[in-house]
Amino acid sequence: MTRRCLDMTSPTIVITRAAHQAGEMKARLEAAGFIPLLYPAIAIQPPADARELDVALRNARDYDWLIFTSANAVEAVALRLEALDLPPDVLQGPAIAAVGPATARAVSERLGLQVALVPPKAVGESLLAALPLTSGQRALLPRAAQARDVLPAGLRARGVQVDVITAYETVLGRGGDDLPAALRAGQVDAITFTSPSTVRNTLRRLQVEAGLGPDALVSVRIACIGPVTAEAARNAGLRVDLMPENYTVSGLVDALRDAFSI
Repeated sequence: MTRRCLDMTSPTIVITRAAHQAGEMKARLEAAGFIPLLYPAIAIQPPADARELDVALRNARDYDWLIFTSANAVEAVALRLEALDLPPDVLQGPAIAAVGPATARAVSERLGLQVALVPPKAVGESLLAALPLTSGQRALLPRAAQARDVLPAGLRARGVQVDVITAYETVLGRGGDDLPAALRAGQVDAITFTSPSTVRNTLRRLQVEAGLGPDALVSVRIACIGPVTAEAARNAGLRVDLMPENYTVSGLVDALRDAFSI
């Protein structure tokens, strides 16, 4: 773990996203006048057994819709296609839905495919409401090994056949800046959470690495990207101070700018 000398003239904001996803938020925070502190709570790894995913990707044209609920799922699918020596074109049969603009951008940039549907809000409930799937149709949902069941359960209630396939696993992150030391020194102004797993694993890292519990964050503003993440934070005993109306990284940074008046 690296330790960095913090400039106390600007608010310090902790990023708990996976290391490979932290770049955009870090750049936006710096441009807004904040000091980012990197503490990756999660890391992404391939599933222990990818055979089910392989079959689904090879038969993607059998589905009416291909649904991505995170950029991590897009990346996992792209990597698996590369491992199988398959072009992204094999996914061109079904219409593609993305939960939000960041996920849609990942589909375009990583797979070179067009997204047919992005819901008004970057959350599963909004995606469920927007999807035009009806009884008898099929949907492919590659996602994390552990995820909410709102979307597949809602679609199955309509009579849709939903194949939920594990595309990646979320594990405990490591490395980054010395958050426990910064917390003890009172050098942290806010911490950001962008998924329930970042909430759970941040608290787990703090406990394992420094013996710190949720009370270590009592004087720190808690900023959550959306309602699902905010609920996870509250369930973990944290007070949620900020949540943007726009459930995106840019929306989260804007909410922080408003909160700190910078």
